[in-house]
Amino acid sequence: MARLETQINQIYLINPESKKNSLVLYEEQLNNSLQLFIVAELWNMTRKTESNDLKKILEIILGSFKENKKLPAETLFETSLSQINQNLADLAHEGRKSWVGKFSCVICAHGGDNNIYLANNGQTAAWLKRKSEMMEILPAEKRGTHPLKTFVNFTQGKLTDKDSLILTTSNIFNYISFGLFTKILDQKPLDEAGQEITKILQDAKAPDMAFCSFMLHFAKAMEISPLSTPAKDIYAPLPENEVIEDKKPKFKLKLPAFSLPTFSIRKPNFEWLQKIKGFGYFKNLSKPGKFFVICFGIFLLLFLINLSIYASKIQDKKTQVQITQLVEKINQDVSAAQSALIYKDENQAITYLNQAIEDYNQLLALDPIKAQELDPKIEQVKTVINKINIIENPTVFLDLKHSPLFMSKTPIGFLFGNQDSNSLSRFDETLTDYFLLNSLTDPITAIDHTQTTGVIVLAGSKIYRIDPILKQFEPIVSVENGDLTTMLVGNSAIYTLDKANDQLLKILYTKSYRKQISVSGNVRDARDFGIDKDIYILYADKITKYVSGQLQAFPLPNMSDPLTNGDKIQVASSLYILEANKKRVLILNKNGTLINQIYFPTTNAPTDFYVDEASRSLYLLDGNKLFKVTI
Repeated sequence: MARLETQINQIYLINPESKKNSLVLYEEQLNNSLQLFIVAELWNMTRKTESNDLKKILEIILGSFKENKKLPAETLFETSLSQINQNLADLAHEGRKSWVGKFSCVICAHGGDNNIYLANNGQTAAWLKRKSEMMEILPAEKRGTHPLKTFVNFTQGKLTDKDSLILTTSNIFNYISFGLFTKILDQKPLDEAGQEITKILQDAKAPDMAFCSFMLHFAKAMEISPLSTPAKDIYAPLPENEVIEDKKPKFKLKLPAFSLPTFSIRKPNFEWLQKIKGFGYFKNLSKPGKFFVICFGIFLLLFLINLSIYASKIQDKKTQVQITQLVEKINQDVSAAQSALIYKDENQAITYLNQAIEDYNQLLALDPIKAQELDPKIEQVKTVINKINIIENPTVFLDLKHSPLFMSKTPIGFLFGNQDSNSLSRFDETLTDYFLLNSLTDPITAIDHTQTTGVIVLAGSKIYRIDPILKQFEPIVSVENGDLTTMLVGNSAIYTLDKANDQLLKILYTKSYRKQISVSGNVRDARDFGIDKDIYILYADKITKYVSGQLQAFPLPNMSDPLTNGDKIQVASSLYILEANKKRVLILNKNGTLINQIYFPTTNAPTDFYVDEASRSLYLLDGNKLFKVTI
C-alpha cells in the first residue's frame, strides 16, 4: 500500500503563570521515510530551573534518533530507545535527578511502509481510532523512578487508510469524558474535533493543570485518474458505415500563362521608405544581393526569436530554483520557530515566523499555488506563537437602541450613550432610556457612574451629572478652554483627558470638585487611559506608564501583527486593549508580555468594551449589539 499522508493537529493548553508544569510537543521528519512525534511533560516542578531538565531530555531523545536515522525503521526505534535509556541514566548519575519520578513522555515514529512504532513512560498514552472504534494501544503507567528503565513500554503496528492516532498526556480525561471525546472524534473532521475539544478543556482547565496532544490522521493522497480515450477501430468498416463521397470527375487544372491586366489603381506612395537610411543601398543591389540580404534578415529574425525563447526558459528555470529555495527556507523557518517555542524563546520564534511570512509573500508572487500549499502550516504556527483565539459567533447579551458608541459599568448593570444627549440609556435587568428635560450643545464623549454623584457625562469642556429628580443635566466641573475626550472613575476621583490643554486631570469629590493635574504634556495624541496605582496612557501604537508621576517606558510584545491603531484600554490585573479596525482585543500582563489575542471576525465595527475578571467575561459593544464571551 502506498504511504499514507499525515494530517497533524495539536492541543497545547497551559496557564502562562503556571510554574509547576512544563510541556513539549515536537514533530520532525528524520529522513525520507520516517517521521517522529514527541509528547512530553515535566510535572510538579518545585524550581523554575527544572524546566532546563526537560530541555536536556528532549536533546537526548532527538540526538539518539538522529544518530541512528540511517538504520531500518524498527532497528532505529529499538536502538534509539536503548541509547536514550542509557543517556538518561548517565544524566541522573551526573547529579541532575530532579526530573526522576516527574517525567512523562510518549514517542511515535511513522515509517514509510505505514508501520508505527510507539514507546511511553509515565502519564502519557496512545489511542488508535479505526472507523468508529477507539482502542488504547499504549496505556499510561506510573511515572518511572529508574532512569535506565525510562522507556520499556514498546509496541508497533500497521496503519490503514483513514486511521487516527491520538498521542496525549493522560490527564486530559480528567476534564473531558472518554465517551464525549470519542463521540466528537467520530462525528467531526479531526481539525474541527480538535478545536471543540480545546474549547472544552479551556473552560474546564484548573489553574495549575496543563494538557498537550498530537491528533494525527492518516489517509491516502489524492490521486488524479488519467482521462481515458476510446479505443480506435482496428477492423475494416462495414459497407453501410462507409462515407459516401460525391463522385465528381477528377481532372487537373492547368492555367495558361498570361500577363496581368492593367488597372487604374493609384500607385502606393513609398517615399517614406525611400527616406530610410540604407534603403537606397538595398535598391541598388543585384538580385542575388537582395536575396542574400532578405535571407540574412529572416535568419536574424529567427535567431532573435529562438534567443528570446531560450532566455525565457533560462528565466523560468531560475524562477523554479528560486521557488524551490523559498519553499525549503519557509519550512526551515517554520521548524526553527517551532523549536524556539519548545524552549519558550518567544522573541526568537516571532523572528523566525516573520522571516517565514516574508519568504511566503515572495513565494506568493512567484507561485500562488505552491504558496497556498504552505498556507495552513504557516497559519497554524502563527496562531500558536501569537496566542490567537478566534471567536466566530459571540453570544448576543443585549439588543440596544440608538447605536451607542461608548459604555460604562455600574454596580448593577451598564450605561450606554453616543454623541446625542437624547440617546442615553441604562441596563439594570431591563433596558431603559433616560428622559431629560434639557439637551447639551456639545456632543457627549463619555459616560460613567460614581457613588457620590450618580451618572455623569462628558461634553465639550464640562462634566455634567444627571439629576434623577429634576430629570436634567447639571454642570459640576468646567475646564477653561478644555477639550475633554474621555473619562474614568477610580481611586476616589474622576479622571479626564484634556487634549486642548495637553493634560490629564484628577477631579476630587470636594464641594467645589477641586482639580489636580496628574499628567502634563504629551497627551494630545492619546486615545484612552487606564488607572490602578499607576497611570497607563494608550496611543495608536504604544503605551506609556506613569509611576508616582514619573514617565516610564512600557514594552509591547513582539507580534506578527503589532499594535498600530489602539482605541480603548482597561486596566485590571492585566491590560486589555481594543483595536477596533482589526476586530481584536489584546491581553497583556503588566510587564508587557502577551497573554492572548481574541479576534471577533464576524463583528461589524466594535467601539467599546468592558472586562469583568471576577466572572471571566468580556462585553463587546458593536452597534446595536452587546456581545458577551468567556475569557
